Amino acid sequence: MFNLLVFIIYMYMISCLLFTFYYFHLLLTLMCLEIMMLSLMMYMYMYMLMMNFEYLLLIYMLIVVCEGVLGLSLLILYVRFKGMDKVNLINLIMW
Repeated sequence: MFNLLVFIIYMYMISCLLFTFYYFHLLLTLMCLEIMMLSLMMYMYMYMLMMNFEYLLLIYMLIVVCEGVLGLSLLILYVRFKGMDKVNLINLIMW
């Protein structure tokens, strides 16, 4: 149980580190965000199972899926306008 918790924390920290390194490519940023959400979901599952609140995990999964769909649709829109997924500017408002 403790080893699994340490693994989840390491997975979250590595995904945060990768998120800071690969912020130029939008697809890699979305993948790092999904790994972060997956590690948080595993962490929540461990604690929600002990407290018998499994329905909150379903709500969290619904929010994660909506976030993924929104991110992919923005990626498709950005690739259609720019032709690549590399973001040169941090501010995406200036298209």
